[in-house]
Amino acid sequence: MDWEPIVAISQILTGLATLIVAVFLAGQLKLQSKSLDRAHEDANRELTMSSVSLNLDYMLSRTTREEIRDSWAKRHLDLNELSSNEFDSLTTYLRSSYFVANSEWRLGRNVDYLLYYRQRFGYLMDFKAGHQFYNQSMRDFVLPGLRSISEEVYESHKEEYGF
Repeated sequence: MDWEPIVAISQILTGLATLIVAVFLAGQLKLQSKSLDRAHEDANRELTMSSVSLNLDYMLSRTTREEIRDSWAKRHLDLNELSSNEFDSLTTYLRSSYFVANSEWRLGRNVDYLLYYRQRFGYLMDFKAGHQFYNQSMRDFVLPGLRSISEEVYESHKEEYGF
């Protein structure tokens, strides 16, 4: 009996089976890639909603928490003119905003939308106490990639408001 045709047929069948397995695995990889993309989008949405919620809670605390509301009302004063409690309340509030900005930057949030950070820093420095606090305590705290934006805002507010 001649084995060559049988060996050739078995090699063709083995190659065909290998090709079928490769196509199947490629399909599985594509499905897994789509699933991971969907999971990434879901995680991004969740992170966005958490960030929005945190920022809303943070902003609302100026009106809902008495100690913050009272110190916020005196934000146009020099830091030295605030009582100890007012100073602690206002600087803790401001420091928290810098923490959030650093965290969002580190996570890659809004890195293509720098106006977000300019406005965020603008809100923190458009009054005397906030401008002073940045200069005295937060200048070195802001992450290096974000610092150029905070410095730009600091300098523009220094000229505009004469701090």
